[in-house]
Amino acid sequence: MLQGRAFSLNSIRNSSNVSHLSLKGLISFVGGSDGTRRRARCPTAMRHLTIAAAALSLLACGPEDLAGLQLTEPGVNELSHTISVRFEAGAATLKVKRVLRNDSDHVQSYEHRDLVLPEGAVATALRIGRGTEIPSAGALSGSADVAVQWDLLTSPGQAAPAPIGRLEWAGDNELDLDLFGLLPRETVTVEYDVAVTPDYEAGVLLFHFPKDEMTAPVFDGAAVEETVDGFVVRQQHHTDAVADVRWATSQLDTDRTLWRFEVDTAPELSRAPVAPRVVFVIDASHSEGPQGIAAQLEVIAPWLANVPDAQVEVVLTRRFAERLFGRFVPAREVAALLASTPASRLAPGNGSNLDTGATLAAQLLAQEGGIGRVLLFTDERLRDGFSNDVVIDAFRSAPQVVAHVVGRWGRSGGPLHEARDDDAALSPIAAATGGIFVRVGGAPDDLEASARALLHLVRPVRVDDFKVKGDGLPEFTVEPELHEGTMVRVHGIDATPPESLTVTGKVWAREFRRTVSVDSTLASRLPGIAVGDDELRGGLSDDELRTAAFLSHSVSPVTSFLFVSPGAAPSTAGVAEGAFGDLLAMHGTSCGGCGTSSSCGFAVAHRVDFEALLRALLAPGVAACEAQAEKGVGVTVGIEATGDEVVAVTVTGGTPQMNDCLTEATWAIRLSTEFVSHRSYSVELTPAH
Repeated sequence: MLQGRAFSLNSIRNSSNVSHLSLKGLISFVGGSDGTRRRARCPTAMRHLTIAAAALSLLACGPEDLAGLQLTEPGVNELSHTISVRFEAGAATLKVKRVLRNDSDHVQSYEHRDLVLPEGAVATALRIGRGTEIPSAGALSGSADVAVQWDLLTSPGQAAPAPIGRLEWAGDNELDLDLFGLLPRETVTVEYDVAVTPDYEAGVLLFHFPKDEMTAPVFDGAAVEETVDGFVVRQQHHTDAVADVRWATSQLDTDRTLWRFEVDTAPELSRAPVAPRVVFVIDASHSEGPQGIAAQLEVIAPWLANVPDAQVEVVLTRRFAERLFGRFVPAREVAALLASTPASRLAPGNGSNLDTGATLAAQLLAQEGGIGRVLLFTDERLRDGFSNDVVIDAFRSAPQVVAHVVGRWGRSGGPLHEARDDDAALSPIAAATGGIFVRVGGAPDDLEASARALLHLVRPVRVDDFKVKGDGLPEFTVEPELHEGTMVRVHGIDATPPESLTVTGKVWAREFRRTVSVDSTLASRLPGIAVGDDELRGGLSDDELRTAAFLSHSVSPVTSFLFVSPGAAPSTAGVAEGAFGDLLAMHGTSCGGCGTSSSCGFAVAHRVDFEALLRALLAPGVAACEAQAEKGVGVTVGIEATGDEVVAVTVTGGTPQMNDCLTEATWAIRLSTEFVSHRSYSVELTPAH
């Protein structure tokens, strides 16, 4: 669409009864046969078709054909476009401000089609101000009512032009803005508010604002990064220690209720230990064999990649437990020491005395003091007399130690990975120290990826066994693993969602439990979320959508904003109904090489003379009334019509009998198809001479 400037095809020769079109966001008619300037909006589909056809025709024209193509007056230009961003309570409010100026010498109209918004956003206010005035608020109404008022206010009349504005739904994440009655050289400020529900990622709220086809906005109030197709707006967001959990409901006028569940997980559930003492207890039994022992040892390097400042010892467990290095060594030396260890020292032997190895590890860490970690490897093939309690008692001597029990599956199964198993028989050992039982599978061929895979054994990076419970809770699915820095967004419509719910999970061995009631702030935003989210909106009935739109005070498929300046009325800048006639015709001209069936010239039928039409329609009734009264008619007939239907009639100036007769005659007429808008007409009837 061509916007901001008007182009006139002044050089194209048409028949004398054809007006030239200027092409911009608003299609204008310039230079009528009576020397006046007329302006009219055509339907959007026709307008787009017309402009596309014009552009295609111009491309086909040769230089000689375009020699007379001239720019007309500059038209309406955008002087500035700013967006103020305010984040609050997990949401964002945008105040968009666009300053426009009519740089022409006549009254102008302006339209901006498909104003883009962030995904799921809705417009919640429209304000317009003239010159230095503080912008005043428009009113939210049903879209059909706004359309009727717009047609009335943009129709011809005797009032002086005054700005009016309309903001309406154009589709998912898009708006249409219309302005009418912009005076020559006048500056107008247009403001509209936008409610955005941002995403959450690793301690940051963020949303994407698509690029505007006209101007690049200037943002303030948040960090902004420009991308190829728009702008990413970010704001730091602090969460609770584990997660922010929110639950909200919003009653509709029907017997159904909107609901929404949100979780923002902390960017870090815990920090990695600083300079810990770490003991890897290796199961060096025959049941593991050389390959099993090697598979355990190769887990050490990726684990240590997460804590390079660790001091490390390795304990081998068979019938007895023995230290491999004989001292705690820096993490950076472990790989070389393992590589230089004689194979005989790592050979399998009888006995899988896990308790002996665990006891030695606990003793070593108790002697060292400070933060300790133990990775207790096992193939879970233990003697009948083995007791978890013996191991648990041993770790009580080292209270700052966390022990994880690791079942190594071997190198099969792809990249290195781990899976928690709270049902394993040895899980209580880990839980008693605050750790977890995991099974580790796959090959650590990629050290960086393997280090990430084992990070959960260095510090908690997720909430395991995450569940949501509540009486009458709607059915919805959440992942059992809630990773740090991630979000959950679930919503729906239900008859009776609960007023509160409980979330549970485990951070390593520590239980996480939180009961949340309805969040009033989120509940107030929920109707707007329902309007902006296409899936949720699709589940609403027409009545429910209307309720949600008015509750959120937002533009929707059924609601629009209308701004009307004080004293605005049908004006001298108004658009005559039927200015396009029955057909927007594209006439061929002598434009030479323009090619195609639609050439450079455009024409429309003459303006419809509604007074003449009404006189013709009233003529039979007027004649009958004159014959009945045996005198001529000298009255004024007022008619209000919604399209081609008469809805109100007034007759003044005649005798009571004549007025009554003409009233009935007027009610009896059938308006023709030229009448398409809701408007009022006045016809002066004088006696025929």
